[in-house]
Amino acid sequence: MNTNTQPLLEWRAPARINHEKSDRWYLVSGIICAIFVVYGILTGAWTMSITFGMIAGLYFYVRNLDHPLHYIRIFEGGIEFDGLYYIWPDFKHFWILDGKTYHELHVEPIKGLRADIVILTDQIDPFELRDVLNQFIPQIAHKRERLLDAIIRFCKL
Repeated sequence: MNTNTQPLLEWRAPARINHEKSDRWYLVSGIICAIFVVYGILTGAWTMSITFGMIAGLYFYVRNLDHPLHYIRIFEGGIEFDGLYYIWPDFKHFWILDGKTYHELHVEPIKGLRADIVILTDQIDPFELRDVLNQFIPQIAHKRERLLDAIIRFCKL
């Protein structure tokens, strides 16, 4: 990458929204986990009891951690994401997930060996972002979020 070129767009933001959870959310989640632990004990499914106990304990441990901030810069030759530079031919397409209070950029690589680049757009205008990215890779306008991502968002995980 030529370090003398200016980025077309750049910003720092987390990959996902940090959901605020109420006391009711913690109560319902705790009851559900407790039911699975007790059911596992009563039916002799110890691995299920251990798994749900570990899930509850691990979530309790990491619940107050904020999502890390990622840094993205878009150049004419490619994308720099968290210090790693990728050229445009490495990507299939992009889409922007429009939430009620946020916009989330997804850039999908050609090779299945790497995960999608996912980052909130923060203060970047999503229309400007679309215009810039459309110059280099195609947009999938009506792509929906994956089922697992929707479940994670719905459950505020």
